[in-house]
Amino acid sequence: MKRIHANEIKKKRYRKEMKDTDAIFMVRALELSHVALDDGHGHPFGSVVVRDGKIIGEGWNKAKVLHDPSAHAEVEAIRDACKNIASTSLAGSVIYASAQPCPMCLSLIYLTGIEKVYYCIPGDTIEAMDSRLRVEHIYRELAKPPLDRTIPEIPILPEEVDKNVGRYKVHYP
Repeated sequence: MKRIHANEIKKKRYRKEMKDTDAIFMVRALELSHVALDDGHGHPFGSVVVRDGKIIGEGWNKAKVLHDPSAHAEVEAIRDACKNIASTSLAGSVIYASAQPCPMCLSLIYLTGIEKVYYCIPGDTIEAMDSRLRVEHIYRELAKPPLDRTIPEIPILPEEVDKNVGRYKVHYP
C-alpha cells in the first residue's frame, strides 16, 4: 500500500479551523480507502474515529468481501472504536472519512454521539464517479412522512406496545 504523507495535503483546500493533526487523520482515512480499492474489499472509502488525539477505530469499505451492504468505512471504523473502548458511546470523538458519509453512516454517527465529521471527497463528486453511489433520493425519502415513502413504515400490533415498552424499561431504567 502506498503511504500518503501529510505534507502532500494542500492546506488551502481545508477550512481555517483545521489543525495539522486533522490532515494527518484524514491522510490515514485516505490510506484506508486505498486498502479497500487495492484489496478488492469494496468501494474506495476509508475512515478513522479519533478521541483525545488518538485513533480509536479504523475501517474501510468491506461490503464486497463480507457480502454485507452495511460494511461501509464509517460503520467499520465505528464498530472498531466501540469494540476498542468497550462502549457504544463515542461522545467526545471525531470521525474522519475519505468521502462525505451516506445517510446510513451519518445516522450511526449521530446514534453513537460522535461530535464532528471531517471528510475529503464531497458526495456529489462520488455520485459523479459512480451513479450507483447516489444517495440524494434517500434524503428526499427520509424527509417524507413514514407512510408516504416509497418503502412505507407501517405500525402493527398496537396492543403490544405498552407490554413491550414496560419490559424494556425493566432492563433499561
